[in-house]
Amino acid sequence: MGKARKRCLRLAVWCGLIMVALTQGAPAVGDALEPRPLPSGVVSQAPGIRALGRGRHTWWGIPMYDATLWVVGGSWSPSLPHALDLEPSRKAAASTLVSAAISEMKGLKLGDEQRLKAWQRDLEQVMPSVQSGDQVVVFCPDASKTVVYYNSGTYREVNDPTLCPAIMNVWLHPQTKHDNVRKSLLGH
Repeated sequence: MGKARKRCLRLAVWCGLIMVALTQGAPAVGDALEPRPLPSGVVSQAPGIRALGRGRHTWWGIPMYDATLWVVGGSWSPSLPHALDLEPSRKAAASTLVSAAISEMKGLKLGDEQRLKAWQRDLEQVMPSVQSGDQVVVFCPDASKTVVYYNSGTYREVNDPTLCPAIMNVWLHPQTKHDNVRKSLLGH
């Protein structure tokens, strides 16, 4: 077999592997990506809360997490109770999740260095390490606090009126890196 033919064969194999990887994380046809129920603490504090949209974040076709935006009312409003449900498909250390969130916040220019350091300290207190099958719900019951639920139980609470909007902006800001997830969450 000639060199050119071997290169073509290798290229075809690589293309095939990439296509398999890209389709592995895609939802199956008819997969409604049904959200998991919210923790009872969220439902009791936000009567009428409902799923607005749901999306799947993949990296090179590998599923990383599913996310659902829950709202009170007809659309997302930062002034009304809302929640973001994250269901990881992979194991991730809390430090990795915090670092990724802070990096996104920096990229979106959401706060100055002092504010970013404060958010990092807060996130280090509220973000658990996760694995496939877990559920993390970031709940914004009002303008003054952020409550994080981990696998249906209250995990931590932070009384900082700037934290919940910053967390939500990681997914909902118009310039987020996660634009496809953003569109799905907002029901577009």
